[in-house]
Amino acid sequence: MITLTSVIGNALGDIYSFQMESTTPLLHIEGISTVFSTPEGEVKAVDGLNLVLHKGETLALVGESGSGKSVTCLTIMGLLPSTGRVSEGKIWFEGRDILQVSAKDRRRMCGSDMAMVFQEPMTSLNPLFKVGTQIIEFVRYRRGMTQEAARKRAKELLDMVRIPEANDRLNSYPHELSGGMRQRVMIAMALAGNPKLLIADEPTTALDVTVQAQILELLRDLQKELGMAMLFITHDLGVVAEIADRMCVMYAGQEVENGPVIDVFSRPLMPYTAGLIRSVPTLTGSPASERLYTIPGQGPKPGMVLNGCAFAPRCDWVQESCRNQKVAMEVAGNRSFRCLRAKELAAS
Repeated sequence: MITLTSVIGNALGDIYSFQMESTTPLLHIEGISTVFSTPEGEVKAVDGLNLVLHKGETLALVGESGSGKSVTCLTIMGLLPSTGRVSEGKIWFEGRDILQVSAKDRRRMCGSDMAMVFQEPMTSLNPLFKVGTQIIEFVRYRRGMTQEAARKRAKELLDMVRIPEANDRLNSYPHELSGGMRQRVMIAMALAGNPKLLIADEPTTALDVTVQAQILELLRDLQKELGMAMLFITHDLGVVAEIADRMCVMYAGQEVENGPVIDVFSRPLMPYTAGLIRSVPTLTGSPASERLYTIPGQGPKPGMVLNGCAFAPRCDWVQESCRNQKVAMEVAGNRSFRCLRAKELAAS
């Protein structure tokens, strides 16, 4: 079972050693806002988000359901539904604003230079076609190979993601594979274009804990082998401690804290982050009289306009200025945070 406490001891003993390979980030999201049209008007799902991801690095996006994590991924990949659009900001990939490229070039990039693995593989794979047929079709489209070469490449991809008896599995239908095997197939398809960036949207959520650990180990090994960067979306802090170099905490569509995983876990600078960490069950358990900590209340409804901090109605550290004063992100060394009482929280 992967829990925060099962890995944080080792993580805190390590030194954050990631070194930037270039002064130019692989991915740089600058002030991105994504809105959706609804009968009641436009709703902002992502609000002025800034992210930086370097080559070979793993960045985890963390937050409750509805915080804007998945919408951020869809925005990067250009997969927003017809009701969604980017209202402001830029997305730089290798120094190029991908929001300004042609639709043809964007399609080429999303599958070659960057690829995405979704949460539930059964909804991504076509149940009517064999696994091999789907991988071969994707490889031929992306790499321009012949049928024979594409089948050979498909087998190599299944070997790469550690699917046993790969030739036989090419002839299997999705329903004939376990959930873990189906997710490995989706990872194989994502790797077909040799991406520089892999976006994984909660790829282990639907799996049992044993298979979850295997998939995380596979992703780490593939990242090291291929040298790709990874943007990992999750609400599981145990997974974050297991796989990520840095983490970005999102709340109500906004970035509220960002920094190296070790630093954020050991000294959160935003009450929401501290609440998420306190909510994680421990292996040692707690006295029977002590209830597991929960963050009170619920997040703001989509489209709700607040005068101050979005987390203020649920915050134990709230003061009057938090309710009526817009709170901007502050930067302190390798950390950034959105809180007026960050210094007091850190000192406590």
